[in-house]
Amino acid sequence: MSIYDDLLSGDEYLKEYNLKRNPFDKISAESMTSEEIKEMHVITAADKKIATNLSTIIGGGSATVALIGEYGSGKSIRASSIAETLKNKGALVFYTKLPGGAPGIVTYALFESVCIPIINNKDVPEELQEYASKLWDEFREINSLPETKFKPYEAGQKLAGLFHEISDKGFTSGLVIDEFEEIIEASIQREVRKTFEILREYLSHAVGISKHITVICSTPNAWASLKEIHPAVATRIHVEIEFKPVNEQIAVEIVRKRLNAFRPTKQKDLSPFTEEIIHTVNKQYATGNPRMLLLVLRSILDVAAHAKVKEIDQQTIEKGVEFAREKLKDAQSERIKQILTPKMRDILEIIIGEKEGGPVIGTALADELGMDQGNLSRYLNQMAALNFLNKHRDGRIVSYEIKPELRLIFAEELGLTQDKQAEKNEEE
Repeated sequence: MSIYDDLLSGDEYLKEYNLKRNPFDKISAESMTSEEIKEMHVITAADKKIATNLSTIIGGGSATVALIGEYGSGKSIRASSIAETLKNKGALVFYTKLPGGAPGIVTYALFESVCIPIINNKDVPEELQEYASKLWDEFREINSLPETKFKPYEAGQKLAGLFHEISDKGFTSGLVIDEFEEIIEASIQREVRKTFEILREYLSHAVGISKHITVICSTPNAWASLKEIHPAVATRIHVEIEFKPVNEQIAVEIVRKRLNAFRPTKQKDLSPFTEEIIHTVNKQYATGNPRMLLLVLRSILDVAAHAKVKEIDQQTIEKGVEFAREKLKDAQSERIKQILTPKMRDILEIIIGEKEGGPVIGTALADELGMDQGNLSRYLNQMAALNFLNKHRDGRIVSYEIKPELRLIFAEELGLTQDKQAEKNEEE
């Protein structure tokens, strides 16, 4: 035997399940081809709404659409598919993930994602290439411009002007902004406002552009932050499409399509799973999140294959779930380490160590931390946008609590687990 035989044995044993390989390996939109997405995608009510808006712009109208859902709800797959659909019809579509930070950084990335593809596209009219080139020359040095001279409204208007030019040349066009929450996560609130002013002006001047669509993908918390910080942007989005947790029927269909995509011959049988197993995993462990469903099922299938289990039982499910949790925990811990600032740590230590995770009212926290209320609110709202905290509003009273699924991870990262807390109490 070679050193790789044991590593390959799991894939070999998948043949016992009539599978060429684990059908749940490819999860993100980036890891899948457009053909794979089409073959494995399950149409939902959200897709029908998207199709309606695509029909509108193909017919000569315009649309601004927000796709709102938690991480793993399927926004990116829809975003890339929107871009692919329009490109197949000869449209100029620009798909981008904007970074957070100073408005200049966001502006640079925005114009780079639109201007450079036009400049390098030999199939567009020379006048359009020249227009994009002049615009890029104007904004390529935006990062070095003093803050006092930066005019976000001009950037937004000129971006819309480029799409007017594209429309005038007879092209269908689209701007797809994925992972919108990144803009909020990596920015301070003052900078976010300027970035939102760019978007507000762009959306205001993009209204009525023939055959043009703007798509923004966001988490619910980030979208709520947008509505609080700059409601004028949100009101310019005409259609909000929410991605809700998938039900049992959709979950089963997702699994069926995945299995058939990797079987030598298609079959109705869900083997080695059953509808009951899929219902259980979707409800108890994935809570209706498609990505979580696939992650857990991938681990369950790996465990079953390596144990050479003929039929998946409860023990196999539990082992697979534990394996998936450990992998997710490692990924979440790494993300938390990269993002948490010292001040965020101070705030979280109070919420977890003294308030049992919350909910806590912001004004009470400000007194305990000795922080200015406005400054504290900025940090709390940013952590809500990061999906670290749940935010609740009851009239004028706003409270925050650690997301239940992250409490243990934060406690371990901050050294506030029960064992550590006991040691701390003994020292005191």
